[in-house]
Amino acid sequence: MKKIYILILILFLLTVSIFAAGIYFLGDFSFGNKIAIVYLNGPIYYDYSEDNSIFPTEKKDARYYIKLLNKLREDNSVKGVLLVVNSPGGEVVASEDLANAVKKLREKKPVVVYVETLDASGAYMVSAPANYIVAHRDSIVGSIGVRMDIVHYYGLMKKLGINVTVIKAGKYKDIGSPYRPMTPEEKRYLQKLINETYIYFVKWVAENRNLSLNYTFEIADGKIYSGEDAVKVGLVDEVGDKEKALKILEKLANVSNPSIEEYGLESSSGLFGLKTLMYYLGLGIGNGIGEVLVKNEKIRLY
Repeated sequence: MKKIYILILILFLLTVSIFAAGIYFLGDFSFGNKIAIVYLNGPIYYDYSEDNSIFPTEKKDARYYIKLLNKLREDNSVKGVLLVVNSPGGEVVASEDLANAVKKLREKKPVVVYVETLDASGAYMVSAPANYIVAHRDSIVGSIGVRMDIVHYYGLMKKLGINVTVIKAGKYKDIGSPYRPMTPEEKRYLQKLINETYIYFVKWVAENRNLSLNYTFEIADGKIYSGEDAVKVGLVDEVGDKEKALKILEKLANVSNPSIEEYGLESSSGLFGLKTLMYYLGLGIGNGIGEVLVKNEKIRLY
């Protein structure tokens, strides 16, 4: 009788072990009928600053979203992803990397974008590869372009009697210095850099939205569009609300009454921890829409 109890115990422990191992190894490869809703809120940046607070929160920078989208791509229980966008754009590299993550996700399962309020600049680069884009009628879409802001205060320094001596090795080492006017040659050099990024951006939009390159250059001149106008020019597929976007995704994913999982809603203090913004994809479109606080420093997006 004692041996039977021992055998039962061994079988029980073996069953638990197999079940635990299954969870560990299968993990995200579970099977189900789920739709993931990912909220892309705020500027798109890489943030490598340390969070030394007592209760650190996960930063919602580009790495967070790229990691999340890659995870959802490999999760067989997730049949499709709804990306809800409320973003003025962001840093060039971060926007490009996140856009590529969306494209890779779309290659494996349907992705629908819902533009709730703002989908501008780098954020639109992220949205472009989606299977379908739905925008609220009064949302803002576009602002496709590239900016580099360089602040000069040598005039003020002169008035205050402040002089700066720069010792450098390398002709362009102090290009964009605030202590002196920029030379025409330096401006041409930086303009070339901006143009190259802009051309890549326009080609990306044309390719992923099935538009001709010449036509895309016409509409991608930094102009902003309402949701309705964005449909007319081909940047958006349809005007509607979040529920409509969700229904379209369910149809593309061939699912009905799926369970919903939401990501990216948690708030995070000290957004992205950036001190300066110099090079970004036409970030923002106006003080009323694109004003953000970054670590106690107010950066106006215009």
